[in-house]
Amino acid sequence: MRLPSILLIFGAFFGFLGAIHNTDDNAGYHNFKLIRINPETEGSVKYLRSLYEDPSPYELDFWQPPTNIGAIVDLTVAPADAPRFVKDLESKKISYIVAVNDLSKAIENERGSDKFYNPVAGFAYDKYNSLEEIQTEMKRLKKEYPTMITLIDIGQSHENRTLLVMKITGKRNPLGSKISMWIDAGIHAREWIAPATAMYIAHELLLGYENDATVAKLMDHIDFYILPVMNPDGYEYSREKNRMWRKNRSPAKCARQTFSTVCCSGVDLNRNFDWFWASTGSSSDPCHDTYHGSAAFSEPESQAVRDFLEQNTPEAFISLHSYSQMWLIPYGHRKQSYPQDYHTGLRPLALRATKALYELYGTKYQVGTGADLMYEASGGSHDWAKGQLKVPYAYLIELRPKNTMMGHGFLLPEREIVPTGLETFESIKVVADELVAQFVEPVIRAKLTTTTKPAIPPYRRGYSIIDTTTMEPVDEITQKPTEAPTTEEPTTTTTEEPTTTTTTEEPTEAPTEPSPTTVEATEASTTPEASTSSETSTTENSEPNQKTSTPVAPEASTVEEETITPIKCVDYGDYCRLWGVLQLCYRDQVSKLCPKTCDSRCSFSV
Repeated sequence: MRLPSILLIFGAFFGFLGAIHNTDDNAGYHNFKLIRINPETEGSVKYLRSLYEDPSPYELDFWQPPTNIGAIVDLTVAPADAPRFVKDLESKKISYIVAVNDLSKAIENERGSDKFYNPVAGFAYDKYNSLEEIQTEMKRLKKEYPTMITLIDIGQSHENRTLLVMKITGKRNPLGSKISMWIDAGIHAREWIAPATAMYIAHELLLGYENDATVAKLMDHIDFYILPVMNPDGYEYSREKNRMWRKNRSPAKCARQTFSTVCCSGVDLNRNFDWFWASTGSSSDPCHDTYHGSAAFSEPESQAVRDFLEQNTPEAFISLHSYSQMWLIPYGHRKQSYPQDYHTGLRPLALRATKALYELYGTKYQVGTGADLMYEASGGSHDWAKGQLKVPYAYLIELRPKNTMMGHGFLLPEREIVPTGLETFESIKVVADELVAQFVEPVIRAKLTTTTKPAIPPYRRGYSIIDTTTMEPVDEITQKPTEAPTTEEPTTTTTEEPTTTTTTEEPTEAPTEPSPTTVEATEASTTPEASTSSETSTTENSEPNQKTSTPVAPEASTVEEETITPIKCVDYGDYCRLWGVLQLCYRDQVSKLCPKTCDSRCSFSV
């Protein structure tokens, strides 16, 4: 038996109705036991699996279902059933410990004291907030950051609560369009750390935009779509009625049994997506915690997410859950079933993300598919995002704690919210940075290579300056009639004709003189104006056979260019390329840090 809200209508002669646990009151968890089991044999796993999948003689709620030998199983048991259940475990020689002796006290200890909260404009990011508080904060942020936040109502729940998405983006849009990342949380009602972490990620993005160049770069190229509570009805129900509620609040479905009619509410939304729906790891029993619904996308919450993402397909999809500290990769419906890019893209990025997460507080995450690490389960949202929607990077993150010995499973104390949010944000940045590297930077490079380049001065790339005169200017250059025409060519020419040559023809009154002679200009004659000046300064002597060229002093600007020390074309800043695209080279600090990017002379230096 699970812990859904159950209405049992029995015949009047069945007097044991009062023995059924009423889960509509958190106080009802008084003396419920949280038991941690370590199955060491295949027989133990098989026995526990039968309790999980089939009708059970005990009132049990599996927090971590049985999967394989050595995989910890967490479950709660009602006080009336605890002695018999423990005796049953002992008779089968199954190892166990009682992690929590009274679940109601663990629920009380989950919440902190108001004096320890640190509210920001009335909203405490280190607290488990209600749906109303979360959505009110989203609206406040919209007013504070009107150009960076857009609120999107993507649909309604069964009980007409809004699925409110917060789009967060940077103020700049250098490429004209942006890629996107989707982050949802709270698909399972009792996993409170997930919505708290989603809100903390939003907080870090907004705070970091003005203070962290890395975050600013990411937000200027990525739209972050954050849905903090995907299951608003279930989330509120877990706060007000039953702390351990998992599913949504779809209307009860009733089934006639031998002596009774059983009616149960709710669908497991993470078994309701159209990826091998209802094939493995879910139940057709409406009273089971993993009931997959009457059809794929039968629920308004999953429909709303599907419809929005089909119209706004992201480059990355992340769904936040708890608990067990795992970074799960598609696919989870069958063991050893992987996308084509599992080993080349998905897993390497997941390893880098969890490494960044670990480096903050030393929190270790396992990486792999849910089927390989835990159990097979079809109909998951991240599997659908990868398999059907073709999102390049899709993940499901199981947040803190590792197990019930560290934070009491789903009842993670509020003091863990901030470190969980911060370390998760570090991993999100790694994923976002990969998106920029893969989908944005190639576009930037393409734009840089197609940008119109400035006019090429003669001394720049493709030209080697050739000296054809001595360094000291001569008073006269005389061409002998017996010399053949001479042409000097640049040694590393990349264009067909060098622009630094001038041609001087013989006077028309001396037809017997040799053919025109081409003379290379000196280094001083490196501009068209200098060449023209030389040409116009040519004078004829009284003798028709003689021609004299009087050199003209080069312009002052040309002399200055000659004496400038060659610039060192090296960028000293990590974001020089981005600053160049954003056209920030006019700033003194940027131009000093980024000579290779900003100084036009470096564009053509050898």
